[in-house]
Amino acid sequence: MAYKIGEVAKLLGISSETVRYYEREGVIQSQKIDQESGYRYYEALDINALMRVRMYRNYGFTLQEAKEMLNTCTLEEIAERLAEKKTELQAAVAWNERLLACADRMIEIHRSAAEMLWKCRIEESPAMFRFCYQIQDQLIDDPEIQKRVQAWTVKMPVVMPTPFFAKDDILAGNKNFALGLCVMAEDADFLRIDPQARGIEYVPSQLCVHTAISAQAGELLHCGLFQHVLQYMEAHQLELAGDAIGRTVSTLHRSTTQERFHQIWLPFTNKKTGFQ
Repeated sequence: MAYKIGEVAKLLGISSETVRYYEREGVIQSQKIDQESGYRYYEALDINALMRVRMYRNYGFTLQEAKEMLNTCTLEEIAERLAEKKTELQAAVAWNERLLACADRMIEIHRSAAEMLWKCRIEESPAMFRFCYQIQDQLIDDPEIQKRVQAWTVKMPVVMPTPFFAKDDILAGNKNFALGLCVMAEDADFLRIDPQARGIEYVPSQLCVHTAISAQAGELLHCGLFQHVLQYMEAHQLELAGDAIGRTVSTLHRSTTQERFHQIWLPFTNKKTGFQ
């Protein structure tokens, strides 16, 4: 039996142009072209070949790889390629599962930032690994750090931007800050973070005053944004005990401006007891 291109396309749920594309690529070959009508005809074996190629493509093989597996590979070679692809698929599944977990976390982060904007409460900060790549508005000129930025950026949103503010700058109200990238401690093994690598710092979880702040377009982050936190600490007889760490939540682009939102944690001691 010979089948018109439209019949093949309808059976497989693809367009006639897709069938022509596979023919141009050498996957199938029409057995006959009607000289009067120009109709192309295909055999059942061509339909089976198209099904097999689509199966390989669904695994993630390229068209060239699918052609080779269809036309030139032995059974053992096909098995080896499938085993390699299985490893790739397992890695992709693990990554997607991590993305799902990050999606849950990002939902909570955004809702929490909206709730806590310019407000304060006491809570445990998240444990994280971080490194700095920018001080003020200047990138750090270090090839190793720049290479790490590239390697970590492709892992977003498991990786997040993180602002940093030194204790002395906060107390003095200076306009100093640093930016970096961070990985939550629970994701570190998955991303194979080397805690001994130069520049990487582990920030443990600790009891902090938590807040959320925002900055408009053209406005650099600065320590003056924490006056409400210092006032909260003073009212509750607390004292800033260390540097502030944070996570950049989101950037909202508007027609005339841009606004950046950050979660911040500031460690403290109790003035009465000295408890940290």
